Amino acid sequence: MNPQQRIPTDAAEEEQHIFDSAFFQKVSRLKLAITQKSTLNYQGRRRSLLKGSSAEFSDYREYLPGDDIRRIDWNVYARLEKPYVREYLEEREGAVNIFLDLSASMGFWGKDILARRLAGAMAVIALSNLDRVGLNVISGGQLQSLRFGGNKGNVKRALLAVEKATAGGMADLEQAVRGVSYLPRGMTILISDFCEESFLQKGEKLCRYLRYKGQEVILLQISAPEERSVAMSGTYSLEDSEGAYDIVNLSLDNRTAEAYERAYSGFLEETHRIAAAAGAGYYTCRVEDGYEKILTQSERFPIFKQ
Repeated sequence: MNPQQRIPTDAAEEEQHIFDSAFFQKVSRLKLAITQKSTLNYQGRRRSLLKGSSAEFSDYREYLPGDDIRRIDWNVYARLEKPYVREYLEEREGAVNIFLDLSASMGFWGKDILARRLAGAMAVIALSNLDRVGLNVISGGQLQSLRFGGNKGNVKRALLAVEKATAGGMADLEQAVRGVSYLPRGMTILISDFCEESFLQKGEKLCRYLRYKGQEVILLQISAPEERSVAMSGTYSLEDSEGAYDIVNLSLDNRTAEAYERAYSGFLEETHRIAAAAGAGYYTCRVEDGYEKILTQSERFPIFKQ
């Protein structure tokens, strides 16, 4: 499924500029628009399902024995002749769970660079706004799961983990997600090219599982122009970068190229359909657009807000 040829790049240039000062300036003004209310028992900046003592009014309820009498609204009591107490929203940490696919197919045409920057941006934004982050990197067929408390001091640790991981091996997103023992209610973001047969078969079920776990689910599909349009011709031996398929000998002409382009376009549409059927958000992230354009197109990509 991945007839890919690595395009030579300046490795030192890539590594040096994945995260720099300009990156921090561009992402620091954004916030994740998490709509799922947190149930985490930590102070933060998200509205919680729990009721507390913050300054923001939530609702009234009837007085119960043991309630703080200072919360009784005597104006309401005068009208209804029943004691009612005021409830306020508690501010809690949100939870952002990031799954970053760095399997072998992501190591071509700058796909892994864009994916790292998107994952890094989300980690920076969440931690800077006192949200907790679960960073789950799939690389070399292994899952590395790290948890970071909501504070700016963890930003460097999170970005270092993203930068150090290398693209390689195979990825099974369903296995990775189910391998994480605890997903606090919040937002789960899957960043991948989704070039795995198992996702087409199990992706909808996976998204529904995450929704059941109280997650707002977002799929970010990384796509390179070399995947969407074939500019080559001639005879080639195509080898799957992840080793799932045998080598295929193929003669490329205009007709074959057009058939492939239609098939790839259908693949993107199918991933979008899977997300929509499960009530998940979906966005195609094109490598040539760059992370800054993707993050700031809020009208098309509404999980970020200024």
